[in-house]
Amino acid sequence: MGWGNYVHYATFMSARAYLSAGPSKADQKERATEVIVRTLKRGPAAPGTDRLPALAKGQGGAPAGLEVDEPENFSHDTRDYSWLEGVRYTFRSRLLLVPFAGSSANDAKGRSVNSVTLTSESWLGREPAEDECLSRMNGRFFDNGC
Repeated sequence: MGWGNYVHYATFMSARAYLSAGPSKADQKERATEVIVRTLKRGPAAPGTDRLPALAKGQGGAPAGLEVDEPENFSHDTRDYSWLEGVRYTFRSRLLLVPFAGSSANDAKGRSVNSVTLTSESWLGREPAEDECLSRMNGRFFDNGC
């Protein structure tokens, strides 16, 4: 449970990094990814690998477990430039860390019955990047809120 709280904190901090304005959306996404890498992954010696793989492993995404973007079923077409975007981190964690707890038993899909897949999400929004603001202003000389 302690690791789950730490993952939730890391996801929130990553969403805060994503929220901050920058020169481009790619820059914002890169900063959000860097927070996850620094908190939940190993250092430069083994980039992208989980910090505590015996306890929890990232599932899907790149690096493993991370998705940075808008929520599923969200479209800018239906909500004119609403910046509801954020970070999702999915990981598979062991329930019990004792050897006699059935850690070797598997279900029909070959997954350990002593583990659960959890997802931490933080949707704080995202400030428009500088290049997005400039494209929305279309050469006008007034501030459009960017």
